[in-house]
Amino acid sequence: MRVHRDRPSVSAVIPTYNSERFIANAIKSVLAQTIEVDEIVVVDDGSSDRTVELVSAFQRTRVIQRPNGGPGAARNTGIHAASGEWIAFLDSDDVWAPQKTEVQLGCFTPDAGVIHANGFNPIHFGNLWHRQAHVSPSGALVRKQALLDVGCFEDSRAVSDDLTLWLKISLTGWRIVKSETELFSNQGNEQSFSTNESRMARMELTTIDMVGKRVNCQLEEMERVKQACRIEYAKNLIACERWDEAAQFLQECTPGLASRWLSLAGFLKVNRLARFSLVRWLQSIDAQYKSHMCSGECSLPEAERRQCMESCSKPYFRPQKLGHPQGSAALPALFKGGK
Repeated sequence: MRVHRDRPSVSAVIPTYNSERFIANAIKSVLAQTIEVDEIVVVDDGSSDRTVELVSAFQRTRVIQRPNGGPGAARNTGIHAASGEWIAFLDSDDVWAPQKTEVQLGCFTPDAGVIHANGFNPIHFGNLWHRQAHVSPSGALVRKQALLDVGCFEDSRAVSDDLTLWLKISLTGWRIVKSETELFSNQGNEQSFSTNESRMARMELTTIDMVGKRVNCQLEEMERVKQACRIEYAKNLIACERWDEAAQFLQECTPGLASRWLSLAGFLKVNRLARFSLVRWLQSIDAQYKSHMCSGECSLPEAERRQCMESCSKPYFRPQKLGHPQGSAALPALFKGGK
């Protein structure tokens, strides 16, 4: 591990809640960085398990305990307590690659507000809003001043706190800069992912309403973005074999692509088929569909409005990490071909 004092200071902020299975490995991944972070701040959000006890065993790690308030509130507590010029977020069930801090500090520029490891470039309000890009907190190194400029994360549990943050920063003068990818990974907490899918969808729908109103987005345009959100989460629920929850989101959509996925949810529930080949194949079919050109009637600054209108004309879904299967010969005829 190397200590470099001729670079900006970095604070690692780890929000955690009942994470005794994962927290030790998360902290170890920070301590294993090739360039040492200046401090590690763990914010315990009211855990009832052994999380605090495990964290307290690590040197150079400060623990802040607070009543349970959700991840946004916990991250904000860490931000305000941190002394670093840059904040490196890490979810407690994720780990960093050893070179993460070194690689991302190498991407530093005077106008960079966020340095991310998600592979999307560029990232701006338009492709965030139209679900064509995203930023994972565990892969983000964020300038503390950029966080303070936009009021940090939303404390409310009702919204997607990280999506809201990136949208707010994208409307400032701070740039969102891409670094190398594969700098963080999940420790295999798939149960948490699948359990929270419906709640995450509802939070994101609330976020779309809130941010859309802030920029005076037309109701028709907001509804199209919300429909894309419902369909994407329904796909994830189908992949987790949670057919009824998927159907509920699809029934809230207007006809079109949703009807294809609604039929799929019912078909798979009855027949109990292997689901991933179908989900991946239909993902490739979705790419053939384009959203309309929006009216541009909003209060976004001119440059951001042009970017947003350009994003609107592209496929509406957020790119998936999973690849598509080789061929579709085994797929039921019900789902082949038609647009």
